[in-house]
Amino acid sequence: MTPTLFVLVAVLALWMAAAGWCGYHKRFAGFVLVLLAGLALNAAWMIWGLGAKPFEMPVIYAQIAASGYALCAFMTGWLVGRLVRQLRDTRIDKDADV
Repeated sequence: MTPTLFVLVAVLALWMAAAGWCGYHKRFAGFVLVLLAGLALNAAWMIWGLGAKPFEMPVIYAQIAASGYALCAFMTGWLVGRLVRQLRDTRIDKDADV
């Protein structure tokens, strides 16, 4: 794996983790900021790094795919957060008198 590809995969993983964290903590405004920042970085990479034109169909498809990745990460984080909160709410305390 080339160093450039390694950096791109690491940035994608970090971006998806940030989107998942926003979902876990139900931070919808934070998710919008993470999404917009990621889409801006993705567009910058494709335009300046790959020499693509901003409104070419592959660029648009890549932006749609990136939005889908972020939305899936957000919803996964939201689901995990909901499950954790539900388990904490239904937990039986050790000190409770039975």
